Amino acid sequence: MNFDKTDDELKMMSDDELFAYLDAKAEHLAKHTSPLSGYHTKKFASVASTISNVEFDYDKVKEIAKENDRLGFEKFINDKNK
Repeated sequence: MNFDKTDDELKMMSDDELFAYLDAKAEHLAKHTSPLSGYHTKKFASVASTISNVEFDYDKVKEIAKENDRLGFEKFINDKNK
């Protein structure tokens, strides 16, 4: 499916067509994503906490980064075996 529709093309679609298009695009994008690396998880969480002016919980972010690294490794292995 072609996912490079212009704003005008999207505005001309009926609601059912638009939702079907968005569902197909979301499914396509979900197949081609991977978790952030541990470094990027920590970096973006740090920036987000600074912008939001909230306390940065390093231990929680470290756990999330570790989980993302594990999931990224699993995805790499699964993609390699296909």
